Amino acid sequence: NSRFPAAAVPACLLPARRRLPVLRMKLPQLLAALLLVVASGLRLPPLSRRGVIGAAFAASAPALRAVAAYGEAANQAPPALVPSPFYPTGEMAKTCEVVAAGREDVCLKPLKMLSAYDEMRLRKASDALKAAGSSTPASDEAVRLIGLVEAKEWATLAGELGCTQPKTPDAAPKKCVTSVAGLDVAKLAAAVSKKDPALMTDALVKLAASL
Repeated sequence: NSRFPAAAVPACLLPARRRLPVLRMKLPQLLAALLLVVASGLRLPPLSRRGVIGAAFAASAPALRAVAAYGEAANQAPPALVPSPFYPTGEMAKTCEVVAAGREDVCLKPLKMLSAYDEMRLRKASDALKAAGSSTPASDEAVRLIGLVEAKEWATLAGELGCTQPKTPDAAPKKCVTSVAGLDVAKLAAAVSKKDPALMTDALVKLAASL
C-alpha cells in the first residue's frame, strides 16, 4: 500500500516483519558483516549503517549481561583452592586445621575428631574426679584439661600446656611443658603436638586414674 517501491525505502525503516531476517542473524554474523563494511569502505546509506550497528549491539547485550553477571558471582564466591595463612576462628577452629584464603567457611584440612567412645571415657574420668570429694589443685587442673578437650578448645589447651604457637595453621604446637600444677602432662603434651584427640584421651584418662 506504500506509494514508494520497497527497494527505495532504507532497510532500517521497513516494518519489523520485513526486517526479521536481519535481526535473527547471530552475533558472529552481525559482527562479521559490520567488520566487512568498515574494512571495505562501502558507502551504505547512513540509516542502514546505523541499523547494522544497532542490531549488533542489541544482539550482543545479552552476552554482555551474562559476562557481567558471571563476574559479580565470581567476586562473591572466589575459588576455594588456596590455603589461608591465618588460623581458623570461631566454631570452624574446633573442626578445621586449614581454611581457604578468603573463604573461612571452606575447610581444606579437617582436624581429627573425638569419637563417641573417647567422649564417654573423658566424661567418666571427669565425673570420677569430681565425685572424689577432695578437691586439690592437681585434680582441678585435670578436670580443666579434660573440659578443654571435650569442648575442642585446641588453642586454649595448647596455651594451657605452654606450647609454642606455630607460625602456620598446619604446623604442630611444640616445646610444650611436661608439668602443670604438679601434674605430669608429658604424654598429653605429646598428643597435643600430634593433634590427635584419641591420644589426648588416653593421656587424660591415665592422668585422672593416677590422682
